[in-house]
Amino acid sequence: MATAPAESLELTGIQRAAILVMYLDKVVAKKILRKLETTELQAIGLAMASIDSVDHEVIEDVVQNFIRTLHDVSLMPSSGPQYIRNVLPDLLDETRRDEILQNVYRRTDVEFEAFVSKLPAKSVAALLRDEHLQTQAAALALMGPGNAARVMNFLDEELIPDITRRMAKLRFIPGEIADDICSSIRSVLGGSVDHLPVGGVESTARVLGNMKKEKNERVLGAIADEDDELAQALRRRMVVFDDLADLDDRGIQALLKQVDREELVRALKGAKARTRERFFKNLSSRAADDIREALEIIGPIRRSVVDDAQTQISSLALELSEKGEIYLPIGGDKEDLV
Repeated sequence: MATAPAESLELTGIQRAAILVMYLDKVVAKKILRKLETTELQAIGLAMASIDSVDHEVIEDVVQNFIRTLHDVSLMPSSGPQYIRNVLPDLLDETRRDEILQNVYRRTDVEFEAFVSKLPAKSVAALLRDEHLQTQAAALALMGPGNAARVMNFLDEELIPDITRRMAKLRFIPGEIADDICSSIRSVLGGSVDHLPVGGVESTARVLGNMKKEKNERVLGAIADEDDELAQALRRRMVVFDDLADLDDRGIQALLKQVDREELVRALKGAKARTRERFFKNLSSRAADDIREALEIIGPIRRSVVDDAQTQISSLALELSEKGEIYLPIGGDKEDLV
């Protein structure tokens, strides 16, 4: 690309950036390039490669445009929201500052919407569930449509129509009430924006699975007295699919007799190599080759499909173990093996 003075106005942003970098001192250029994304660097590199020569007038025009842009940007000390938070308070007289800022903040609190977007919708719903329906409606209206839709998925199904009706009738929310709602959500959930996944039922079931059977049975029995559904969910997940690699050959063979072939393929798709080989070892050579071929043909499948298949087979193994048809050594019971 040979450029002439008249062509400088037709240069793309990437071409202007390439010319500017070539013009700058190497040390300065290096510092700038370090700040760019890989795709941006590649685009600038390609633009440089297409340049044969550049007229002095074009270089001057590119540099002058850059300086003008830099000057214009420097006049704005920060973004609008940052300005009203950090600069505007010092520009207002003390007698009216609090009232004006409070009203401005309420009407421009995009930060609250962004704050809620980082929270698990289930946690926000749990916080709102004990509130009056009118308060729930107001909170949903304040957090933005996207957040509200996520949170409503975890509210009581029977109450959602009433909450929706109340939201639709809300035209204004008193400032003090809006402040209370936003501050309540911030204060309760604000200290835990960086949520670490701890697994819930899944990880708790694994804790039970690592206890001796007599102990986890006592725990599950006590839980069942209060919440049988939770006890059953924990029991089903005490063993994960890869634990089945610890079954002896007879146990795996007994399990295979009751497992659907397609379900086994889906479960093995997400299994560890050791688990796969334990199952292959206990299949006929022909059946093992058939499943290996199926695993190659099936291609990528959704994690949820794999998890469902693995959970079904693991639950079946637990049932056979409880009936005494197979021995499934899990958790603390492994220590008893000799």
